[in-house]
Amino acid sequence: MEMHTRVSLLAIHGIDGRARAPFNIGAWLTRLVNRMQEAGRRRRDYEMLMAKSDHELSDIGLTRADVIAGIKYGRWPTRRGSRG
Repeated sequence: MEMHTRVSLLAIHGIDGRARAPFNIGAWLTRLVNRMQEAGRRRRDYEMLMAKSDHELSDIGLTRADVIAGIKYGRWPTRRGSRG
């Protein structure tokens, strides 16, 4: 059986040797609910923006590709030379 020091556990196996915090079901459920709410918000935003015409989107400085990227990656793409 191979023996390791705390440093070698971290370096070789990525284990720091400390005990893990106990599982907190309340925190896990809170994160799950928050993620589900965020997914619902993104879906509603996507549907609202995609229902607009290309002209309406251009009025607010967006394209359909911007909407897709914003929903998929959680941020709007930046354009070179834009002021903002």
